[in-house]
Amino acid sequence: MSLLNFSTLLEVETSNRQDEQVIVESNSILSVNMDVEWNGIDCEFNDWQYIPNLNLSRDYLPPELEIQIPGLRKGDLIHHRYAAGELVERWQSNLLHTIKMTQFKPLVKGLEPITPILGRFYPKDFFDGVPDVYEGNKSPCRIIGIKGNELVLDLNHPLARKAITVTLQIESIKKAAAERDGRCNDIPALICDHGPGLQDELDQDTTDFRHGSPFYRLDERPDKVYFEQPQMTPYWDKLALQIVSYHYQQLIPVKSNILDLMAGVHSPIQQVVCDSKSISCAGLNLQELESNPVCNKCIQLDVNTTQPLPFIDEEFDIVLIHAAIEYVIHPEHLMTEIGRILKPGGKIIISFSNRSEDEKCISLWAGAYEFERPGIVLSYLRSAGCYSDYHSYSHRGNLRPEQDALADKLLHSDPVYLISAVRI
Repeated sequence: MSLLNFSTLLEVETSNRQDEQVIVESNSILSVNMDVEWNGIDCEFNDWQYIPNLNLSRDYLPPELEIQIPGLRKGDLIHHRYAAGELVERWQSNLLHTIKMTQFKPLVKGLEPITPILGRFYPKDFFDGVPDVYEGNKSPCRIIGIKGNELVLDLNHPLARKAITVTLQIESIKKAAAERDGRCNDIPALICDHGPGLQDELDQDTTDFRHGSPFYRLDERPDKVYFEQPQMTPYWDKLALQIVSYHYQQLIPVKSNILDLMAGVHSPIQQVVCDSKSISCAGLNLQELESNPVCNKCIQLDVNTTQPLPFIDEEFDIVLIHAAIEYVIHPEHLMTEIGRILKPGGKIIISFSNRSEDEKCISLWAGAYEFERPGIVLSYLRSAGCYSDYHSYSHRGNLRPEQDALADKLLHSDPVYLISAVRI
C-alpha cells in the first residue's frame, strides 16, 4: 500500500496557523487522504482521494473509522476492512436487466455512433425503459452480456462484490469555526462513487476495447511533425509530478538500468534518488531529450512507427512511460516489445492523467470514463502475455499548488493514474 503525506511533498508550512490543533477533537475539521484498496481479477487497486475539509461534527463517516479518530495526530493513519456490500450497497440480482438493443439510446453525439460494447460502462440514462433509471442519471452501469439483439445490463455499484480496505491518513487538524449551515458530506460515497471499480475486468469475459476504430486519432499526421516544436515547460503541475516520483522511488530498485520511453524534457524520474546504473531516454524530440538533465543516453524514437524497438533483449530493469500511453496506436505490440527488452523480474511503470493533446489522443481513450483508462492499460499488458503482479494506483482531489501556471483556471491538481507490472 502506498501512503503519502502531500503537505510534506509540497513542503507546506502550517505550524504557525492559529486554528491548528495538535490532536483530533470531536469537533475538529480535518484534511485527510483516504484510500480505497480492493482486489480485482488479477490486479491490486489503490484509489486515493484527498478531502480538504472533513467536519467530524457534521459529515458522515463510517462508525468503524469515526471511533478511531479522536486523539490522533497529524500523519497518523487508521484502517478498516469492509466485507463486500458493507461500505457500498450490496450486490443485488434484481439490478441485472436483460433489455432490447433498441433501448440503448445514447444522448451524446460524437464523430462516430456510440454503440453498446461488452464490458464497457455507460451513463444509466443511455438506457430507455429500465426500472429505477431516470433521465439525467449519469452514474455508470455496465454491459455484462450481449446476446443477439439483447443486452444484459448490470446496475450494481462497481465495487458491490469487492471487499474494501479503507485507510484514512490525517494531513492537518484545525478547530471548527462557528457555522450557521453547511452541506453534510457522505464520505463513503465521496471516495467510492466516482470511479473506483470501473478499472476491473469482467468476471467471466474480456472487456472489448477493440471495437470499432479504437486507435483512430483526429490528427493523423506523423507524431514527429505534430510534436516538432520542443515543449520545454512541464505539462503537469508540481504536485502531480511529485506523486509519480514518489511511486518511482518505491518501485525502482537501486542500480537499475532504466529506459524512459516516449520521454521529453521533464520526467518524474528527475526527482527520484534511485542510484540508477543508467537512464536512457527515448522520445520524438531530440532537443527535449538533450535538455533532460538525467539522461545518460538520448535516442530519437517514434514508437508508433519504429518496430522493433532498437534495444537488445533483456537490456533494461525498468521501463517508464509517462504522460504518453494515450498516443500509442499499436499498444499490444509495444507492450510485447517492452517485454522483450525487460529483464525477467523487471518492471514497467505507466503513468497518465486526464489531460492530453486531444488531436493526438486515440479515440478509445477519449471515449472512455476516466477510471476505465487504467483498465485499458491493463488490457494492453495482459495482451502481451509476459507480465504479472499488476498494481494500479490513483490519486485525485488534491488542490493545485498556488504557484502553478494554471492555478487561476484549475482548482485541483492533475489526477494521477499509475500502473505497474512485472516481467515474467
